Amino acid sequence: FSRSWPAAGPAMRIGVFWVMLSFAAFVFIKLTIFSSLLGADDVRYYDAYLVIGFFMWVYSQQVIMTAPDTFVSSGGWIRSEALPLSTYIYKMVMREIYNLLFTVVVVIIALVYLQYPVDIKALYAVPAILFLLLNAFAIKLLLGIIGARVRDITHLVKAIMLPMMFLTPIFWMPSQKPNLMKVLWWNPLFHAIEIFRAPILDGEFPTESWIFMGVVFLIVSVSGFLLFSRLRQRIVFWF
Repeated sequence: FSRSWPAAGPAMRIGVFWVMLSFAAFVFIKLTIFSSLLGADDVRYYDAYLVIGFFMWVYSQQVIMTAPDTFVSSGGWIRSEALPLSTYIYKMVMREIYNLLFTVVVVIIALVYLQYPVDIKALYAVPAILFLLLNAFAIKLLLGIIGARVRDITHLVKAIMLPMMFLTPIFWMPSQKPNLMKVLWWNPLFHAIEIFRAPILDGEFPTESWIFMGVVFLIVSVSGFLLFSRLRQRIVFWF
């Protein structure tokens, strides 16, 4: 086996670290540009705010943008193998966990470099990650079924996510746009980021954001399971 395996070139030796290096490059560029443009009072706080916010945005974006293709991308397997459909959801979720573990290394290094003080209350971010992973399953179940039936939903989701990156407080703070935040407070992506970011940055448990995300999760999961129970026998015929 070892003789037949091709020799690894320089790119293959880096391999999985491309995910981490790519994210690190984006973080460095965004810190360089936005930190100087926005002129925040506490530059170190803003830099940490941007790094953590962008980290959670990248994860959330991956979850949502790939969700409509959850079953479509595995159409061949669904037609030929009698596997539980949840298997394909788990596959997608695990791939995103894999990327999450690599990119979180960059966040830790950035916080150490910035010498940002993090206390024990930052552990409130742990249940936030676990909750967001559970939420990812619900999103992929709902959008995966819709995307299998209506293929154009993939393009719609991608079109929506681009402006949402700027309508979500990642590069700017809510305190900088108080009037705008009265409307954007209803943006679920803001709360998805906040339940992870607030404990690390401010040592706070964001109760409002947790309640909001709990309601969103309930709506998405119930809708997904109702749709799945009604249509799961038909999905195989959509490919």
